[in-house]
Amino acid sequence: RASIRVACSPGGCSPAGVALSGIRVSAMSCCWNRGAESLLPASRDSDFDHQVLIGFNRILDKGGVIRTSPATVQRRTLAGALGLVAQFSSEHFGKKRSPGEGVIAQQVVVDAVSPDAFNFTKVNAAEKICEVEALPEEHPAGPLRTTVLANVSPLATGHVLLVPQCEQVRPQVLTEELMLCGLHLLAKSGRKDFRLVFNSLLGFATVNHFHFHGLYLSYCGLPSAQLPVERVDRSIIAGKTTEGCTQIELIVDKCWYCSGFVVSAGCKPGTPGEAPPADIAALAAMVARVVQELQRRNIPHNVIIAPPPTERRQKKVFTGGMAHEEPVKPNAISPEVFILPRKPESELRTDAGFNAAVMEISGVLVAQSEEAYVAFEEGKLQEIFKSDVSLPDADFDELICKVAWLPT
Repeated sequence: RASIRVACSPGGCSPAGVALSGIRVSAMSCCWNRGAESLLPASRDSDFDHQVLIGFNRILDKGGVIRTSPATVQRRTLAGALGLVAQFSSEHFGKKRSPGEGVIAQQVVVDAVSPDAFNFTKVNAAEKICEVEALPEEHPAGPLRTTVLANVSPLATGHVLLVPQCEQVRPQVLTEELMLCGLHLLAKSGRKDFRLVFNSLLGFATVNHFHFHGLYLSYCGLPSAQLPVERVDRSIIAGKTTEGCTQIELIVDKCWYCSGFVVSAGCKPGTPGEAPPADIAALAAMVARVVQELQRRNIPHNVIIAPPPTERRQKKVFTGGMAHEEPVKPNAISPEVFILPRKPESELRTDAGFNAAVMEISGVLVAQSEEAYVAFEEGKLQEIFKSDVSLPDADFDELICKVAWLPT
């Protein structure tokens, strides 16, 4: 990140792409290549999208299941450079489902499921939209059948919950297999505005039963089909997106209110083409290694799984503090996985006016009251996030030292 010094490295030397103590990473470590949008497929509804959206609207129109009507949501874009969007519905927090009996205050990021607490096997059958096979049949884990449920307190039209192997009641712990499941689920959508997002325990997950949220950003007041955090400048700290590689970027902290990583991947060795598809299995494995480090340190985290950006970056690496381009091999078209380590949810002040879950960290602020909705202001929100949510600099610096070596 532009203002950080990385002060440690195993063996006293740094991997390619990491600036050591005394060498600042420039925010200009990469630039946009705006001529690549034609390399990506056009956005259009797939069979999966039709199932999700038609099923959601069918349940909404039937009545008695979805507690918050998307039609009641007010939205506004906040003044400022970040492009933050605020939204409010008088129904949202008042009608949310209670987690149920047997719930105790969370103390750890990785925890066993309580049999007394609410889980998604206990939902009303009318909430179910469909089931999809997330993984290819030949995968060792099998098809990983995933239940798609309408969110009964949706943030927008088409807001769903995706619960892999629902009957097994897995804890809310992101693993390599579940990350791969998420990437395959993302690929089932034909739309550039579809996102899967994840809250860990202590990161505003309210149910300890593994699930992703699925959202269509065009219905969330984001016509650009991107979350605001996706537009933030980044610096490459390790790896690349050429064949056989993975890459980790750092969100430039001067441009956003929370620190974080962005992981992408190159193609499988030998894949032909000017813009080959990424190796999804390698991407899932790298994301899992980063997340496992957070789990080991009991650091809460929020995760965003985004499709390949329509504008691709010309990659650069750092050698001795000097940046140079390395256009030797083609960069793969890769999904991007945002990993945002953060303080526990209990650190957020009670009068913040919002829950700092994955959408808020991404730039969509869901107000708890109309007063908060009206009062939201970019500068004040930045102050709250940096103080109450973003991981302290010293802790994040330690993570950089560890994470930067993972792709090597």
